[in-house]
Amino acid sequence: MKIPKLNRKDYIAISALVIFVILMAIPIYKDKQGCEIAQAGYTCDSAENVMIENCEYWGEFSCNSEADVSLPQIEWYIGNLCELYRDNHDSSFNCEDLPTACNAISGENIC
Repeated sequence: MKIPKLNRKDYIAISALVIFVILMAIPIYKDKQGCEIAQAGYTCDSAENVMIENCEYWGEFSCNSEADVSLPQIEWYIGNLCELYRDNHDSSFNCEDLPTACNAISGENIC
C-alpha cells in the first residue's frame, strides 16, 4: 500500500488542527487563581470561603438541620464543599462530622 505525499494544503490543515487543539486546551490547564466554586453574579471563590459562609449560616440554627426546611440542603452542600476542599487542599481533613469540620475550617466555634 502506497502512502500518499502530503501537499502544502495538508500541512496547513494539520497545523491549523494542532493550533485549534492547543487553544481549546488552554482553559482546562490554565491556573484558575483560587476559583473553585462559581457563585451567583458571575463571581468565583474558593471552596474554603464558600464552606465557611455556609457553615456560618448553618451555625445560626445551631447546626440543627431540622430547624428550617432549607437546612438539609445547606448541610448537603457543606458536605460536598468539604470533600472538594479535602480533595484539593488537605487530604487529612475530616468530613465525617460536619459540625467539627465547620469549626476546623473557620477557626471558630460555629457549631
